[in-house]
Amino acid sequence: MCIALDRAVCTSVSRHYVDVEVSSDLTRGMTVVDRLGVAADERNRTVWRSVLDRVPPAQVVWSIDNTRWKRALYSALGE
Repeated sequence: MCIALDRAVCTSVSRHYVDVEVSSDLTRGMTVVDRLGVAADERNRTVWRSVLDRVPPAQVVWSIDNTRWKRALYSALGE
């Protein structure tokens, strides 16, 4: 919620295709982020087709300014 209210909290953001694994016994429920940009590669299109066809790349926040986030949290809590 903090990021929605104050975008400046983000220190590292990039766009990637994202999906949730639902069929593997080992990784079911894990979020898969195409950080290397391989989804659009023709060799990977069969695996990523459902994601590429239905959603644009998502903004992924990799890191935040912890001090700024804590300040916002304490402010919201009235401290």
